[in-house]
Amino acid sequence: MRDLLLLLSDSQFHSGEELGQKLGVTRAAIWKKLKKLQSIGVLVHSVKGKGYRLPSALELLDKEKIQQTVSSNDIAIQICFETDSTNTELKRQIEQGQSLPLLVVSEKQTQGKGRRGRQWEGGVAQNVMLSFGWCFESGTGAIEGLSLAVGVAVARVLDTLGVADIGLKWPNDIHINNQKICGILLEMITDSDVCQVIIGIGLNVKMAPQEMASVDQPWTDLHSLLGRSPSRNSIVGLLVNELTAICQSFDQGKGLSELVDEWIKYDILIGTEVMLQSASKKEFGLVKGITEKGALIFDDGIEVRHIYGGEVSVRKQ
Repeated sequence: MRDLLLLLSDSQFHSGEELGQKLGVTRAAIWKKLKKLQSIGVLVHSVKGKGYRLPSALELLDKEKIQQTVSSNDIAIQICFETDSTNTELKRQIEQGQSLPLLVVSEKQTQGKGRRGRQWEGGVAQNVMLSFGWCFESGTGAIEGLSLAVGVAVARVLDTLGVADIGLKWPNDIHINNQKICGILLEMITDSDVCQVIIGIGLNVKMAPQEMASVDQPWTDLHSLLGRSPSRNSIVGLLVNELTAICQSFDQGKGLSELVDEWIKYDILIGTEVMLQSASKKEFGLVKGITEKGALIFDDGIEVRHIYGGEVSVRKQ
């Protein structure tokens, strides 16, 4: 599927015969592959006498192009055309003995994971869906507040791309003008004294409205904000560099402490009234920032408490 999409990625017309010759298959096989592409959400224009084309050019993920941006040579890179979830795929790689650090990126997810059991939506070859695996030799104690630090990493990359009004919403969402553009999901695998962490990031680069019809909150993407779609390969490389630096810092025991001020600079909840919802109750109060361990400082008018992620949802009032 990737090879066919790559041939069509220039948005020029290509005949079935030409595509078949380049891929070494029959025109009937090309037709079936085109139907498959359409079934997973890729719009293909077909014009009699001209052939097939995509409505606009696209950039596929490319290992060499990603490596051109990544500053470390120690990170293994795996690109999937389609997978259930990049987090799940990376977990499979760990179970099969793959060493970390490891980056897994995909053009399409069929069961992308979001926080609190939600599914992360995304089109084909349009957005950034990645998982980054790191082994913390210092154990689970080293990763307190890591999800918030990852938010800072994403904010730095968005700032580099020229995005304005970046906001971090505790514990791990990135918003632009109160519209969600990115989600983060961390999964942990513990084994004796070491802790393996899978950092999942879903970043909207160019979304089709029909693909986001089921999303129950305001959203935006880089194409809408910048009037263009930045190179996804470049974005992935920049994210890997920031994630590597943060993971190294946490592994050295520095934790979130050095990033609290930077988080607060982007914090869209600090000083606002919010509703704190868990499975059992709703509470209302004022957000007073975060702690060096990544907890939300919550004042309900009676006492000030530290709230940790888990199964808690926070909404502005």
